[in-house]
Amino acid sequence: MAECHTVAVAGLGSIGMRVANALDQGIEGLQLKAVALRDVTTATARLSGLRSSPAILPLSELPEAADIVVECLPPSAFPELGNAMLNHGGKSLVVASVGQLLIAEGFLDAARAADLAILAPSGAVAGLDGLRAAREIGLEAVSLKTRKPPHSFGDSVRIGDTIVAASAIEEPTRLFSGSARQSISAFPKNINVAATVALAGLGADRTSVEIWADPGIAMNTHELTIRSRGGKIRAVSENLPDADNPKSSAITAYSIIAALRRMESAVSVGS
Repeated sequence: MAECHTVAVAGLGSIGMRVANALDQGIEGLQLKAVALRDVTTATARLSGLRSSPAILPLSELPEAADIVVECLPPSAFPELGNAMLNHGGKSLVVASVGQLLIAEGFLDAARAADLAILAPSGAVAGLDGLRAAREIGLEAVSLKTRKPPHSFGDSVRIGDTIVAASAIEEPTRLFSGSARQSISAFPKNINVAATVALAGLGADRTSVEIWADPGIAMNTHELTIRSRGGKIRAVSENLPDADNPKSSAITAYSIIAALRRMESAVSVGS
């Protein structure tokens, strides 16, 4: 019988619950072992429909409970889990808050030293297979333009030095232009895709990002443009917002689930 790896899910919001449900329903080679949510009563209620009975643990104890930890936390909670993972070499961390990998100073170097494997799923952006191939032949420029309905940014949004109500935005408005690293600092809950693109390509400071609030669209749209010695690639993703968390795209949780299936698959397709 093939070895079964244990999995813990950190966070039980819209993304974390979908991942936990998928594991409970069955992903070959993986077993849901534990979850983390600060409110145990809430966690118990959310898990009541599962067939399995994962342990409900503090974030700091998840690395001891499972081979693979799936992070589905608010960005502010990432450091607590990340630091705990660094003390457990040989584990794997699947990251939803990919932006934190760019702004948590020294974390990636510490992870390498600790033999901590990190997987950043594609999330809501397409074209990463082409980006990885283009990196091998020689990247020249990578840019990402993200457009979202204004309400996806919350009740209010910052435009330059001004805070305005999202409902007051009546035409396409550029909220940000700069590097991937700067975009994560400015919009930590909205632009994890910028960090994913940066990690796969030219890095946090050479990846150009624009963020727009557009009342004329209903979907979160990401346009990735790649120029390399091999030519030009343009990939556009139009994703419905997550019904429970419009700051994220509905497909994000399923990208994590697909990544978990790929980790245990005998055949891997794509670069």
